[in-house]
Amino acid sequence: MLEEVLGLKQGNQLFLDEQVTQNPVNEYLDAERFEREQQHLFRTLPSILAHASEIAEPNSFLRRTTQGLPLLILRGDDGEARVFLNVCRHRGTRLVDDRSGCKKRHSCPYHAWTWNSRGQFVAAPHFEAGFPGTDPTELGLKQLPSIERHGFIWLMPQDHEIDLSTFLGELDAELAWLDGANLSHHQTDEQHRQCNWKLLPEGGLEAYHFRIAHRNTIAKLFNDNLSSYQCLGPHIRSILPRASIVELAEQERSSWNIRDHSNVLYTVFPTSMFLVQSDHVIWIRVEPVGPEKTELRLMTLKPKETDKPSDYWDANHELTIKTLNEDFDLAESMQSGMRSGANESLRFGRFEGALSKFNETIRQHLV
Repeated sequence: MLEEVLGLKQGNQLFLDEQVTQNPVNEYLDAERFEREQQHLFRTLPSILAHASEIAEPNSFLRRTTQGLPLLILRGDDGEARVFLNVCRHRGTRLVDDRSGCKKRHSCPYHAWTWNSRGQFVAAPHFEAGFPGTDPTELGLKQLPSIERHGFIWLMPQDHEIDLSTFLGELDAELAWLDGANLSHHQTDEQHRQCNWKLLPEGGLEAYHFRIAHRNTIAKLFNDNLSSYQCLGPHIRSILPRASIVELAEQERSSWNIRDHSNVLYTVFPTSMFLVQSDHVIWIRVEPVGPEKTELRLMTLKPKETDKPSDYWDANHELTIKTLNEDFDLAESMQSGMRSGANESLRFGRFEGALSKFNETIRQHLV
C-alpha cells in the first residue's frame, strides 16, 4: 500500500478510476429511499455500538439508542457484555435514564421492578401477591443478539442470521491488526447534523478537498489530492499519505510502518469508520435519524498503556474534531444545496471513485 502511494507521489500521479460517475440527488432526500436503507442496511447488518473500554468493569453499563430502539448495554458480573432493550417488563417504562455507570442492579423508576447486571429479573414489590402464577425466570430483560469482537460491542441483526466473520471478510484481519482490545476510550464528541447520513462517510473517502477545505487545519500535513482505496467486500480501506511519505525513498523497505507516514481510514459498512493515526484511532459512528438528520459519535481511542499525558490526547482529539467539523459543516451545506433543486445528480471525479463504490454497495443491498 505504501509502495503504491509513494510511486504515485514520485511520479506526480493521481490514483484514478476509469470514469466519472454521477449519483442522484434524490437518494439523499427521499423518505422512501431512507426507509429502504433502514430496512435493508441498518436492521439487517451488524453494527458497532460501543467500545469495550466503555464498560470495562463488571456491572458497568451504557445507555444507547439505535434504529429508534432504546438499548442498555451491560457488562455482567460474569464479565460478559450483553445488549438489552432498555424497557421495563412490567409496564414498559424506560428502565435506565443514566447514560453510563456501574451498578449491580437496575430498578424501574415506576414500580421498582429490578434486574441484575446479566439482565435477569430479581424482585418487585408485592410480586407474589400481585402476580400469582407469573414465572420470574420469564421476566428477564429483552436481549438482543450481540458479539464482543476486536474490542467492540457489535449489535447483530434480530431477524437475519449472519456470521460476523463472514460479514467482515478481509476486514476481519485488518481490525485484528488495530488491536482494539488494547485501546481505551479517551474522549467522545456527540453531534446532531442536518444532513443525510451518506454525506458524512463520503467526506472521508477522498483527499481532493484537503488543500481547500482543510487549509487552516491539516492541509499542510498531507499531499494535495493524493489517496488510494481498496474495496474489502462491502467495506473500504483508504490510504491517506502524509507529506512525510517522501522520506520512505531513503529508508529500507523492511523498516516501513504505514502509520508513520499515512492515515488509514476503514469504512466499516454501513455506518462506522476508523481513522487510524500514528498512535491512536478515531472511531466515527453515524446514526441515521431521518432523510436529512443524522447523529454522530466521534471517539478518540488511545493505547491502554501510554506514557503520554492527558493533555496530549486532548489536543489530538480537539484537532480531529475541528478538522472533521469542517467536513460536516460542508455536508450540511450540500444538503441545503440539494434541496434547492440546482442539481439532479452529484458528480464524482475519477479520484473520487471510493464514493461511487460506497453508493453502489448501498444500491446492491437495496435490491
